[in-house]
Amino acid sequence: MDRNKCGGKILSGRVDRRRVLGGVAAGAATVAFFGPSGRLVMAQEATPTACAEPVVAGRLDGVTRPEAGTKLIVAIVPKLVHPFFEDVRIGAEEKATELGVEFQWAAPQTGDPAIQVRMIEDLVSRQVNAIVISPNDPTSVEPVIADAMGRGILVMTFDSDSPASERVLYIGTDNMTAGRLQGETLNGLIGGKGKIGIITGGLGALNLNQRIEGLRSALGPDVEVVEPVATDDDLQKALGVSEALLRGNPDLAGIACVSATGGPTLAQVLQGPEFAELKLHVVAFDDLEETKRGIEDGLIAATMVQRPVQMGILSIQLANDILTGGAAPTCALVDTGVTVVTLENIGSYTK
Repeated sequence: MDRNKCGGKILSGRVDRRRVLGGVAAGAATVAFFGPSGRLVMAQEATPTACAEPVVAGRLDGVTRPEAGTKLIVAIVPKLVHPFFEDVRIGAEEKATELGVEFQWAAPQTGDPAIQVRMIEDLVSRQVNAIVISPNDPTSVEPVIADAMGRGILVMTFDSDSPASERVLYIGTDNMTAGRLQGETLNGLIGGKGKIGIITGGLGALNLNQRIEGLRSALGPDVEVVEPVATDDDLQKALGVSEALLRGNPDLAGIACVSATGGPTLAQVLQGPEFAELKLHVVAFDDLEETKRGIEDGLIAATMVQRPVQMGILSIQLANDILTGGAAPTCALVDTGVTVVTLENIGSYTK
């Protein structure tokens, strides 16, 4: 397949620049330009913005700060075992080694909220100093977060938030903005009209639902959105979900994959003989190796790349700062930013 094609259609020369560049996402610095080959490049960097949610007054007062010289124990609980979270673990492990913090990684095998809660309860019973969670379901973790904070354990969230809980702060992507940027990108690729599908991970995941909401807000009035389909971030299930979506909607103009699992599996399905002639614009999320190959092969037009390594680094750094009496955070939302990666900048972005 021609590498100058994205999702089966030539990107350069067939996308109205005003359509693509219109409506810059609020609260973010977005730079858009056309590279020397004529392909669109859009990059959004994390920039200081007004704080949308200050840290709740007094919430840190009950956190137990160990005596000087005590080795801190900080645990991170991702949604499940997944390549995306491996980057988080790498960043956290490097920072923990640098600061002399004992780092524990507790990853559920599946995205079952009940299993995740039980793992957090175990960490609470062992009285670790801090727990940083990516909730599978925002409400399921509220009681265990309240219990942990009540025992003096610092609790923060990353990647996916639980905003109604007693967590101190959230570290990760501004998912509404990222979804809006994804929607702007896809809307431009399809010329603001046609039918699109959405492939998500877990239906209850707040971060993914925020991305979908942001995406919908950026689409033109002539875009029809098919009901989102869920993979539960299971690679085998995602293959079947992708096939069913394409078979049930042969007239799709584009697909937005709002979790890391959708892009790789959809690209794999699109290589099958049944869909070889399908003309489709795909905008994915994250940068698994299979997603990047999909971009290089022209199956995926672009992907929204988060900064999972930074999520891990900041989870350890901020926990350490708070527990050792460093500067107390004033803002409860720490935006790590997102970059739109295309074939043009696939070798130059950072995370």
